[in-house]
Amino acid sequence: MLSWIWCDGAFAPCTSLPLTDRGFRYGMAVFESVRVWKSVPLFWKEHQDRLQLACDDRQFSVDPACFASAAEILRQSNTDGFARIYVTAGDGGVGDPVDEGRTLLLLEPRDLPSAESCHLAMPQESHQPLFGGLKTANYWAHVDVLQRAIRRGRDEALLFNEHAELVSACMGNVFLVHDGQVSTPDLACGARDGVVREWVLRQVSARQRSLFVDDVVGADEVFICNSWIGIRPVHAVDERPMPSTAFGVRLREAFADAIQRQLP
Repeated sequence: MLSWIWCDGAFAPCTSLPLTDRGFRYGMAVFESVRVWKSVPLFWKEHQDRLQLACDDRQFSVDPACFASAAEILRQSNTDGFARIYVTAGDGGVGDPVDEGRTLLLLEPRDLPSAESCHLAMPQESHQPLFGGLKTANYWAHVDVLQRAIRRGRDEALLFNEHAELVSACMGNVFLVHDGQVSTPDLACGARDGVVREWVLRQVSARQRSLFVDDVVGADEVFICNSWIGIRPVHAVDERPMPSTAFGVRLREAFADAIQRQLP
């Protein structure tokens, strides 16, 4: 993995984070994930805007110049894969303001994401999204549910909040199709305001609403999305095979075309 830290108006190579950083000590950090393909950070402006909004929401200080610099580093890296840009709370006590946070850029080389459909698990316990679904470094709960799903032979798992409303998948957003009508959890349910989620919403007349277990069980189709996998159809939820993957497949192909248009 390649990594850099923003310091004195430029990114410098970085291999460690001080133990005094509140991002490490308390998980006080926000981030955005970006797919880098053919040395292009895809949908960079959209990710930049979301990270800035997250910093504003948590009152984190961030140098706006870091975004252009990060994009240029990713373009010059000659490495395709998965990038993340983090803004941490920096050093200080639990009650101190975030006057000098740290901005970190990570780039992990990866093969192209799988185009296969996936098998979802339905967990039994509820999930409490932090700060209304904000992407923070407190991702352990997501990872724990995902790891347990993988041990059961699943690829991903769905998350439901304390009101039994569908939130998302562990690592992405989720859409359901009923009789040709597409629905996705409302942001008020804790869904993440992801770049690919927004792209899907621009392509289809999807309803953003509260969804429950019965909606998943009765769906004609389910697909998930995030910035790494793009659109991934679901072929089964636990023991129930999905009747169709056609809608997700069509959107996956349209998303691939959208990526092509971003390349030089």
